[in-house]
Amino acid sequence: MLNLIGECHSSSYDALTAHVAIVFIRYMLLATEQRQNEDQRTLGELFFFLVDEMADITFNHSISILWNALLACLQEILKLSDEQLTAFTTDSESRLPEYLRNALHPQAVMA
Repeated sequence: MLNLIGECHSSSYDALTAHVAIVFIRYMLLATEQRQNEDQRTLGELFFFLVDEMADITFNHSISILWNALLACLQEILKLSDEQLTAFTTDSESRLPEYLRNALHPQAVMA
């Protein structure tokens, strides 16, 4: 459909390279047209406005969410006391690399 094979009969390398480039341009134009007609993200600027409203979660925030979930599970399932949970937290954090410790306590890094 894109005429990659039957359209160019030249044996020149430059001509064959140009022909392949033209075929790729045809493909890109068809792919763009298909996306414009089928993809809902191309409804004007609406998609970009919606994406701008949703901020990406930061690395520090995601690590904090995971850490808090782990501590809540430990306390609920293993029935750890507050002292045991504090001891676990202190020991676990001391074994982490510095960048993860900083991610768990970003306010301490800023101070």
